[in-house]
Amino acid sequence: MNNAIKLAVAAAFGVMGVQTATAQMPAAPAMSMPESHGGMGHHGMGMMHDAPFLMLLKSANLTAAQHAQVKQILESEHAQTKPLMKQFHALHEQIAGRLLATGPLSAADLAPLTKQAFKLQQQLDQSMIDTALAIRSVLTPEQINRLAQVHQQLSNLHQQIQNLMGPEQNDANGDQPE
Repeated sequence: MNNAIKLAVAAAFGVMGVQTATAQMPAAPAMSMPESHGGMGHHGMGMMHDAPFLMLLKSANLTAAQHAQVKQILESEHAQTKPLMKQFHALHEQIAGRLLATGPLSAADLAPLTKQAFKLQQQLDQSMIDTALAIRSVLTPEQINRLAQVHQQLSNLHQQIQNLMGPEQNDANGDQPE
């Protein structure tokens, strides 16, 4: 399957899951920090709620001042990306509507929508990078080293899981899993 069709199919079947997940997220980023200010809540990260860099912040043991700075950065990121996400979801709805409508449909029919989706995805990706860099600038070298250690440990655990589960199987079309 080419990438445009994969994106379109993923959009069609992912729209319902995205809407459900989005409905369960809080309206604004809210960081849940324990008394020690050492962690972040899973949904307190705006559009970056699944970014591994931000999940690692739980192990950084942020100070109260750092927590306030990170919260401000995330609130700003949320405000900037919210309109982009609305556009992105609307495009996915359009793609799903086209895929689920009767009549012939080709990748060329979906190309303008997928092009717009790719452009929005690039903007969202750049926003995530900018936000991660802004948060990184708040951290001390020791905290960055700690995050690197935790990241390595998580990577090792992931590799152990893959080793236990065995090699992934190819799908019916012979495509490699992504």
